[in-house]
Amino acid sequence: MKARHFRKGLLRGTILAAGAFALTGALAGTAHAEEQAPDDQSATEPQASTGAAQSSIQEIIVTAQRREESLQKVPVAVTAIGSEQLAALRVTSVRNLAGLAPSLQFNTQGQQSNPTIIIRGVASGTSSNSVDPKVGMYVDGVYIGRAVGSLLDFSDIQRVEVLRGPQGTLFGRNATSGAISIVTAAPKGEWGVKATGSYGNYNAWRGKVSLDLPQIGPFSIRLSYLHDQIDGDVTNTMGGKGLNIALRAPEFGTQRFVNKLGYRNVDGGQVAVRGEFGALTMDYRFDYTDTRSSARAMQSLGVIPDASGQLLAPIVALQSFFGGTTNEGLNGPLSSVAAATSEEHIVTQGHSLTLTLEASDNFTVKSISAYRKFRQDPTIFDLGSAGGMRFTLQQLGVLLTPGLTPQQVQGGLFNPANLPGPNDYFFPLLSARATNQEQFSQELQFQLTNDNFDLTAGLFYFHERSPGTEVLGILSPTPNATIVPSPFDAIFGSGITRTVGVNDSMAGYAQLTWHLSDNFDITGGLRGTIDDRELDITAISGAQGGSLGIGKYKQTYKKLTYTGIATWRPAEQTMLFAKVATGYVSGGILSGIPYRPENMTSYEVGAKTQFLDNRVRLNIAAYYNDYNDLQTQNFINGRQFFDNAGKAKIKGFEAELDVVPVRGLNLSGSISYTNFDYDTFVLNGQEVAAFARPTYFSNWTGRAAATYTSPDLTSNGGHVTGLLEARYRSSYFLTSTPLRNLAGQEVLEDRNRQPAFWLVNGRLGLADIPVGGTRVAISAFGDNLLNERFISFGAPVLLFTGTYERGRTYGVEVGFSF
Repeated sequence: MKARHFRKGLLRGTILAAGAFALTGALAGTAHAEEQAPDDQSATEPQASTGAAQSSIQEIIVTAQRREESLQKVPVAVTAIGSEQLAALRVTSVRNLAGLAPSLQFNTQGQQSNPTIIIRGVASGTSSNSVDPKVGMYVDGVYIGRAVGSLLDFSDIQRVEVLRGPQGTLFGRNATSGAISIVTAAPKGEWGVKATGSYGNYNAWRGKVSLDLPQIGPFSIRLSYLHDQIDGDVTNTMGGKGLNIALRAPEFGTQRFVNKLGYRNVDGGQVAVRGEFGALTMDYRFDYTDTRSSARAMQSLGVIPDASGQLLAPIVALQSFFGGTTNEGLNGPLSSVAAATSEEHIVTQGHSLTLTLEASDNFTVKSISAYRKFRQDPTIFDLGSAGGMRFTLQQLGVLLTPGLTPQQVQGGLFNPANLPGPNDYFFPLLSARATNQEQFSQELQFQLTNDNFDLTAGLFYFHERSPGTEVLGILSPTPNATIVPSPFDAIFGSGITRTVGVNDSMAGYAQLTWHLSDNFDITGGLRGTIDDRELDITAISGAQGGSLGIGKYKQTYKKLTYTGIATWRPAEQTMLFAKVATGYVSGGILSGIPYRPENMTSYEVGAKTQFLDNRVRLNIAAYYNDYNDLQTQNFINGRQFFDNAGKAKIKGFEAELDVVPVRGLNLSGSISYTNFDYDTFVLNGQEVAAFARPTYFSNWTGRAAATYTSPDLTSNGGHVTGLLEARYRSSYFLTSTPLRNLAGQEVLEDRNRQPAFWLVNGRLGLADIPVGGTRVAISAFGDNLLNERFISFGAPVLLFTGTYERGRTYGVEVGFSF
């Protein structure tokens, strides 16, 4: 019974896939054998590469409209980052992309597997298996269904494209914020090896190797491997101890606390196989990532003086008498904390098969079939930063007993029979979770091109099954490091939540670009989507805040989204466009909380230009977004709230500039401004739009970079390479509304607001040095050279907690290729 829903989804998708393969085979029989399918994996590199010095801006090929096109001809706000630039910036994961594209902001929610991605003010990312991402994540055209497990580490990325604005027509699942598309490298069909290895502070080791094998008949194969590790930067004074959760969830057992917080150890591999059969090209991809990490260190920024804080504050104040640790850090990051945080282990893998048929000179059929899964083993995360606190059930009973005199309270709290032992922990918030997911997707796509129009149309199917278990403790004593049933569970909502989400999505789409003249196009696109959502709740804790109890709940959502674009090219290297687009994210049920879909309508104008003999490229865009029923997650008095907050208006502009003033020197920069204004925002029944603000969101972001590639040092090659870049974020808040005391006064706002900062990175080295039959490179690198320490994530979970990002990192890297 456990796999029944997933088999049903596989059957549906397989029927669609079979139809795709049958059509592909039929068309292949009519195609000319000598025609070759285009290699959509091999885009020209953007900006100056670390190879030969360039004297002009290089063309960038993107697939932002699901076909290969020059970046400067695509009427879409998109930033493309090629393999050479990714290597120079040491990007192997989505987590490294923050700031590389305008309006793109990124942070992890304490745990390194759980991201918050913000594009144009719209934030995406919850740990729940019931909420769809607002930023669509794609790997080789395959949609990644969950936020957890989406931070894939790849050894062999060919290109990353960041699309900004609603994606309501061409991409597999709708998104209101944007999309990040990762394209991995295709086999070359000839012998070749490329490898790099680096070592840095915090005992950071990274190694990558890619092996291309000679073509065997019609098949080419490429193998890649990545190992990436770094030690934690904060010592855990509770390291080696543990918490027994088995009475709540037997499969969780005893979770052992890590010795260091912030470490990461990743092994990942990729296999790429290409088969060329005349007009038919087959691409198979397999990726596997095994990640072991520990969450960032959370530290206390103060007790929130709301209703729950009236109880918590005296417990915190008494810790010095009971040998507890409060982890309070108001003057910067702590070098050690007491954290009830265990290792997080996530295994992710995926298979995809893409068949591309050039049926004729102007007609292409593509089938993308994929199966992916991930597993997150049971883990505990000290989000409340209070694992070192000591308090007992008996002491809590004293505080909650009405009518006691101060002398009786004092006597009960300090009664030797009630005092905590060394393993009697107390959690304002305790959170442990485990989840996994399986997904199958099938897309069938048709592309027709001629002198008069370009048409892209297709069918899409997606199925997933995702069970999840979460243990929550609110104001929870754990005698002898064991979670036990307590008479206070019902009062505070402690308990276990078990859910199984089964989701299906089906869509049909078409986008037509009509060439009205040599320099004017009109584009129209439609996508019809049906989302079937099912959530089976077998257990639920009161702290989840849901209005629905145990049961199986089903809901269907239908939505028609559209895109309209007018494109004008007044000159050969100038393009102007105006665009209107809609986006949608499905509704559903989050742990007993029903929520509606959210919708966005975006209006955008832009220009893409190149001039001065292709030495300057300037792309700009301005937009206005009408955002309705936006889905928001908040915590109030230890309860989770997931609401359709209301309405918001978002407006802003973006600009990207590349300049090649002299051969080998590339100057680049970007700037973006976003204004996010709530019209209505109802939180816990209260209208808060007047003072609400998006979390972790900076109005201004910017980037400036200079890369230099010298002329060859010898007749056989070898040159100096250098990179210096700075990324800027203006100030942001950690909570969506100001924290308030019982009198309604704002509190802790000075700790809630993260000031603006710059992150400066650099790299200097020698590349393409001929050594025997190989090419060798050596360089020194440094990230966050100014050692900026900033709070990237905060949580108002009874205590107000926050986590600082790691400081300066540096090291050396050696690479070779032949």
